[in-house]
Amino acid sequence: MLRSDTTKRYAGRHTGFAVAVVSTFTFAAAPPAYPGARLVGDLPRAAKTPLESLPGVDTEYGVLNTSDGAKLRTLVTRPQGRNGRLPAVQFVQWLSCDSIEIAPGAQDGWSRMLRRLVTDSGALVLRTEKSGVGDSQRGPACSALDYDTELADHRGALRYLRARPDVDPQKIVIFGASMGATYAPLVARNERVAGVIVWGGGARTWYERQLAFDRRAMELSGRPATELSQAMLLHAEFQWLYLQERLTPGEIAKRRPDLAGVWSEIVGTSADLHYGRPFAFHWQAQRQDWAAAWSQVNAPVLVLLGEYDWFEDPRSAELIARIVNARVPASAQFHLIPGLNHHFALYPSAEAAFKEQGGQPAADRAMDVLIPWLRRRLE
Repeated sequence: MLRSDTTKRYAGRHTGFAVAVVSTFTFAAAPPAYPGARLVGDLPRAAKTPLESLPGVDTEYGVLNTSDGAKLRTLVTRPQGRNGRLPAVQFVQWLSCDSIEIAPGAQDGWSRMLRRLVTDSGALVLRTEKSGVGDSQRGPACSALDYDTELADHRGALRYLRARPDVDPQKIVIFGASMGATYAPLVARNERVAGVIVWGGGARTWYERQLAFDRRAMELSGRPATELSQAMLLHAEFQWLYLQERLTPGEIAKRRPDLAGVWSEIVGTSADLHYGRPFAFHWQAQRQDWAAAWSQVNAPVLVLLGEYDWFEDPRSAELIARIVNARVPASAQFHLIPGLNHHFALYPSAEAAFKEQGGQPAADRAMDVLIPWLRRRLE
């Protein structure tokens, strides 16, 4: 559940509930941009880069003020020439600290996916930058941002979106991608939303997901079969102490010297971070009950997963649809998109996808399923 490269796109201070404050927008001088892009509010650009601008779309750079004092950059896009209240999409992003802006000329799978979402959905689309990323100010660095704080920010973003005068509050779809697929049900539960879409995520616990992630990494990297069973026993014990008992890797090594080598075997780890995020992020993720949250989502659901997405188990993704359909039959769909990996790239095999060799961006394969479903929900 990361974004770019093998270990990216997978949130620190407290568990307080961030409250969105809809700012009184004032126009400010903006960096050069194409027609249709503007900067509003009191949050300046962090760098002298052009504002994102796409054909046929008006783009507004705004700000989400949270109750803990953070100022998060928002990007709101809407079809040009459309007036009045529009149906809307809240995009909830990945785990890593990558920006939600679409870089000029970017042709990677994620950028192509976002470009299709913005230009083809016919909806107003809200993206909210994480604390410490891009133009966002006054919050923690992304590398210190925990899961609960980021969840509060996404909930605040939904309130901000619903309160906008140009949004139809009865026609909002939440789209969670990668780690955003775990936030989506927590944001949507018991809310009036028109639908929920997830890409690259599942409903199992973080502990279960991490063990399956470790197993697939070992298998696809070519680790000898004679080592797999013993290695997984060590990983299972380590991950339990780490995620459930909330011990740091250093504390685990002191308590269990036989597990000292496990941390360095896990993809995406460093001395003090895991996928670029603090240990507290992962401890809090383990506390979440995503299956229960999905059982409280009162909306149609679309679940998408790439066939060669080794980050997530297809059965965990399919579980989302089974949970939702148990409550309201035929209200959820699960689609396994042939050949795609986690990053919307097409590969000939699972092994090639793991090594990221020979892949080609192919976001349209997923978006050709997503866009028609989304437009039906927002009619």
